[in-house]
Amino acid sequence: MKHGGVRWINGRPEKLRDFSVNLNPIYPDFIEELINEAIKEKVYLYYPDNYEKLRENIAEIYDVDEDYIGVFNGASEVINLLEPRVVPEPNYVEYKRSYIYFAEERENYFIYRLQGNKVIISNPNNPTGAKIDLKEIEEFLEEGKDLVVDESFADISLVDSAKKFVKDYDNLLIISTFTKSLSIPGLRIGFTIGKRSKELEKNSPPWRINSIAYYVLSNANPKEIKDFFRKSRDLVASLLENFRIREERRRVTIYKSFAPYVLVRFPINVRFINSYLRSKGFLIRDCSNFVGLNEFYGRISLRKDYQELVNEIDEFLSNSSI
Repeated sequence: MKHGGVRWINGRPEKLRDFSVNLNPIYPDFIEELINEAIKEKVYLYYPDNYEKLRENIAEIYDVDEDYIGVFNGASEVINLLEPRVVPEPNYVEYKRSYIYFAEERENYFIYRLQGNKVIISNPNNPTGAKIDLKEIEEFLEEGKDLVVDESFADISLVDSAKKFVKDYDNLLIISTFTKSLSIPGLRIGFTIGKRSKELEKNSPPWRINSIAYYVLSNANPKEIKDFFRKSRDLVASLLENFRIREERRRVTIYKSFAPYVLVRFPINVRFINSYLRSKGFLIRDCSNFVGLNEFYGRISLRKDYQELVNEIDEFLSNSSI
C-alpha cells in the first residue's frame, strides 16, 4: 500500500526534506537522549518483559486506568487485528472496509458524520485534517453502536480526545501511537485505550515492541511528555494560522485543518509537482490513492521550515501553463 515517506536506497534513507509524512514539527531532545542511553546500555541484548512499565507510563500520560491500556507494534498492528468496519471517506488507507460512505465536502473543508453500526474514524482525519465533535461521538456511543477512534495525531492537533468516554462505554476503542507525536516512526510503539485492549493483546505476538523502543518510553517522564505535547499543539496552531500558498492566483484550495498537516487541491497533477520538488530536495504526499481524492490532491506536513517548500511550489505553479 502506498504511503508517504522517503525511499530507502541501498539500505539508507533518501536525503530529502520530507513533507509527505505527518510528524511533530518539534523533535524531542529528551527522546534522543534516551535512545542513545538505551544503545549505550546495550538493551538490545535483552528481551523486553511484559511491558508493564510502558502501560503504566501511558496510563499516566493520558490519565486513564492502566487496565484500559494495550501496547502494540505501532497503530498499524492494532488496525490489522480489527474486523472490517464502516469507514467515512476520505480516510486512512489501511483500515479494513466493510462499507464506505463519503464525508461532505464544502468549498474548503470536510464534514464527517457517523453512520452505521460498527465504524472506524480518524480524529483528526487523515488526510483531510478535519475533526469530529465529541458530542457526535457520545451520541453515537449512547445508541450502543461500536466505534473505533484513531487518535494517532490527536496529541499534536487541535482536537479533543474521546478518552474520557472509555470508562462509561464498552463500545469505544481508541487507537493511538507515539510515532507521530514524538517524531519516531522508526520506533514502533502503538497503543489502545479501552476495555477491549486486553482482548486485542491476546491476539498479538510476544516481544512485539523491541527493547530499545520499550526502554525509551518506559524511562521517559510522563509529565515531560505531557508538557511537550502542549508546546507542540501551540506550535501547530501557529503554523496552521500562518500557512499560505498563493491560492487565489494559482487556483489552489487549502482545506481547513486541525492537524499538523494540510490537504491541498492543486490545478496540476501532484506527480508533476513532486517531480519538480524532488529536484529541489523536497517531497509532499501524493493523495491519489485515498478513496474520494485524486491526482490533484496533495498533503503537506507542517514542518517549521514549510515556507521554503511553499516558495518552491509557488515558483513551480507560476511557471506552469495552467
